[in-house]
Amino acid sequence: MYKTLEEHKEQLQQHGEVIHQDILPRLEILEKEHLVFKQEMTSIKTDLIGVQKGQKDLEVTVMKDGKETRELLKPFADHVLKQVEYEAETEREIQIKKLDLKGKVTVALYGAVGSGGIVTIILGILAVFKAFFK
Repeated sequence: MYKTLEEHKEQLQQHGEVIHQDILPRLEILEKEHLVFKQEMTSIKTDLIGVQKGQKDLEVTVMKDGKETRELLKPFADHVLKQVEYEAETEREIQIKKLDLKGKVTVALYGAVGSGGIVTIILGILAVFKAFFK
């Protein structure tokens, strides 16, 4: 049951051979791979920091370009908006004048028919000419 000192020495020597032949070479390979992995991770971190800086620079550039574009287009947009407003106002004024003219003609006709007077007809015709040559 108990091993002798020689058996212990022999077992220790076998373990030493296994360690030197099997375990140490594997450990050396693992250490080399770990070093390569750490170098790659450092490289990836450096690249990531560069990408993040580039992204921030790009964001600033895009924001500046957007601001410049807005500043360049604002006068044009204001001009177009004013033109649309002017055209709408002009169209409104034309419609009001047309309604006003129709109202004058209608009043003149009703007045002429209602009173039967020639004076009313002449006044209606004058109102029409006055509206056209105004």
